[in-house]
Amino acid sequence: MPKESTQYVTVSIPVAIADEIDRLIEESGYWPSRSAFVREACLEKLFKERQRLEELKQFEQRYQ
Repeated sequence: MPKESTQYVTVSIPVAIADEIDRLIEESGYWPSRSAFVREACLEKLFKERQRLEELKQFEQRYQ
């Protein structure tokens, strides 16, 4: 099977947030780049919000 290529978009964030991300990366040494940090942060946020929406749907179903 041919490997699908991943497409990307550019997102702007305030410089102050980018600077804070850079400091955290430098202090921790965990992420190889700002992009890696932001990608992981976005995935965590998506997971959290999907969970929250699922919980809300379950709550609404119980009380309808």
